Amino acid sequence: MRTTSTTDIRCKQCSALLAKRDRDGLSIRRGDMQTTVTGGDFTVAVTCYRCRALNVVTSRPPQPPAAAAHAPPTAA
Repeated sequence: MRTTSTTDIRCKQCSALLAKRDRDGLSIRRGDMQTTVTGGDFTVAVTCYRCRALNVVTSRPPQPPAAAAHAPPTAA
């Protein structure tokens, strides 16, 4: 038996459950509708069914801008 760790994706405004993420991808279920998004690089915009807030889910954590990552430290 294989166990899979899942992460709940919740609305940033009202905390309603919008999707579940695991190592295979992202699953969105609402009533009779089900969508699964797989692949290495994706961005999904989900409008919350409860409060109508727009939530953006990406397959990768946000990266700092390239210029800021290589900028020398500033003197205080």
